[in-house]
Amino acid sequence: MKSWRHVRHLICVLVVAGFLIPAGCGNREPERKPAQEPLKIGFALADMNRDGNKTIKQTVDERKKAENVNVTWVDAKNDPAEQDKQLDQLMEKKVRAVVLQPVDPMQAPAQVEKLVQAGVKVVVLENLPLNTPVDAYIASDHAMAGQLQARFITEALRRAQEIKNGQIKLPEQQGQEQGGGQQDQQEQQGQGGTGGMQQSPGAVDYSVAAQLPEQRPLNVVILRGDPRDQQALSVTEALRSALQGRDDINIIGVYDHPRLDPTLVPATLGEIFARGDRVDAVLANDSGLAMAAVDYLKAGGYEKSVLTVGMGADERSSKALVSGEHDAEVDVRPEMLGQFSLDAAKDLAQNGTWQYSTRAVNGDYSVPTRIVPVRLVTAKNSFLLEERWKDLQHKQQGGQGQGSEQQQGQQQSQGGEQGQQSDGQGQGGGQGGQQGQQDKTMLRITTQDGKTVEVQIDGKVQKIESQGGGEQGQQGGGQGGQ
Repeated sequence: MKSWRHVRHLICVLVVAGFLIPAGCGNREPERKPAQEPLKIGFALADMNRDGNKTIKQTVDERKKAENVNVTWVDAKNDPAEQDKQLDQLMEKKVRAVVLQPVDPMQAPAQVEKLVQAGVKVVVLENLPLNTPVDAYIASDHAMAGQLQARFITEALRRAQEIKNGQIKLPEQQGQEQGGGQQDQQEQQGQGGTGGMQQSPGAVDYSVAAQLPEQRPLNVVILRGDPRDQQALSVTEALRSALQGRDDINIIGVYDHPRLDPTLVPATLGEIFARGDRVDAVLANDSGLAMAAVDYLKAGGYEKSVLTVGMGADERSSKALVSGEHDAEVDVRPEMLGQFSLDAAKDLAQNGTWQYSTRAVNGDYSVPTRIVPVRLVTAKNSFLLEERWKDLQHKQQGGQGQGSEQQQGQQQSQGGEQGQQSDGQGQGGGQGGQQGQQDKTMLRITTQDGKTVEVQIDGKVQKIESQGGGEQGQQGGGQGGQ
């Protein structure tokens, strides 16, 4: 009996100890699972000096930590041999996926094959190698880009015709109309300077259309990129298809620029002008080519008579839109290219699949694809680019401020015309008096032959004299404040 009680006591002690042991270990932290290793992904870009690629890199770098992705960036600097070496280095680093922007479209199929055989998922950016089995294709809408460039030219032609028919009056045309009164002037200002008519929607401004010559057909030059590049071929084909067959447009040539080299543009345009051909518009596959054309045209004194359209909306071309040196850009949305590229590479590395939206037929293969929408940008809607180029807004505000100052000067001049007239110089004096706090005077002078000139003068105007022109000259001086 005693031994049984002893056994029972021992059992109780063990049971109690079993309850106490977990309680005694309660202060210990639970074991953590080992942190998941970041996915290794490579971005092999053709040229990191391109603003679009810089934007892609910034977009990806902002997301990589949150996505637990380790990104290795390599820049081929437009050298296909260097890109071959860099792809070998990425494979040595055991990357799971590579976003490839090929330098040479002819070498890209061999590069892709090498990556695929090494078990690396391949996402191709913008330029799809022909008949090549890639895992993903990310591109801007090349066909729409060409159509938008064509649309800019056709819209400019339509608006130029409206100006010619008198449906729209530009500010200088308004100045030729003597009289009209203050009420008409205010109505014109309220309608954006179009003679009391609201401009129809669209990115093409009437002042741009006014640069077009009266001769038809319009002579158009196309600056194509690399002829082996599917992007350049697709954009140019869509552009030509949209312009061909029109009586008012003549494509005088399509000129190739391998690897988008802007240093080739002066020779291209020089050859055209040397033949004696008139050039009315230059449409380029790339912003760099477009700005090289702008520089050439400015040097030759053609910048006010030739429209220029580019593709890419890089920093310099975007600022040139705002300053008025350049007319239009097709924005390929590099932020979205970066987002979609990272999504595809990450999903393929993790799961072997990704969320594509369409397929591209590529020889023997059907390639999962995502297409980025594009948009036409001009000075009218350049605010769309302010988030990308932070100082673009400042420049645009400066331009708006100048326009506001001019309008203010005109309004003050009208006030002077109503209330202050003395010695035949009341208009100018009234304007100077109302401008007293700012010490600036805006004079608008209309000559007898209808030409209008605006002059801003620091300080107050005390006296205005007109020499020559008699009575009509005095009338022109009085209208300077309108």
